[in-house]
Amino acid sequence: MSDAIKSQLSAAIGARKDSLIALRARIVDLLEDVPVGVKLSDDSGLVVKVVPVYTGASQWANRTWDVAITGWGLIDADGRLIAECLSDSQWDGRNMHFRSTERTMLGVPPFDIDCDECAKVLQFAPGTVTREIALRLPEAISRYMGECEAERAKNEATLA
Repeated sequence: MSDAIKSQLSAAIGARKDSLIALRARIVDLLEDVPVGVKLSDDSGLVVKVVPVYTGASQWANRTWDVAITGWGLIDADGRLIAECLSDSQWDGRNMHFRSTERTMLGVPPFDIDCDECAKVLQFAPGTVTREIALRLPEAISRYMGECEAERAKNEATLA
């Protein structure tokens, strides 16, 4: 394969990857105020569920899991990770710890953070699935907002 074709292919793959990363970031921005535990659905069923996630970080490149970084993520009906909201680093008061290749885990960290078997390792969904979910999110968000409004009305009626 010629170098020109290789560089064009590399550029195309890089652009696709960057656009998927941007889509996932936009989904996280859109849903940042939705509480953990909420299931967003449309007429076709579950779109995503907001779940607690965590990963490890280390001060040194040759170690992992010196500290746990917690956050939230979105999983689809098949348990695949759509997007995550996790920091890439954490300050523990003395040292800065960085996440490099640590996996994203479902749940909250166990007390012994060296326990890899304690939670499910999440894998990102393919780009096609992420795009399909992104197209279904507006309806699911509208439905959730309607449910929130109905719940608020019931609460106010209870107090009257």
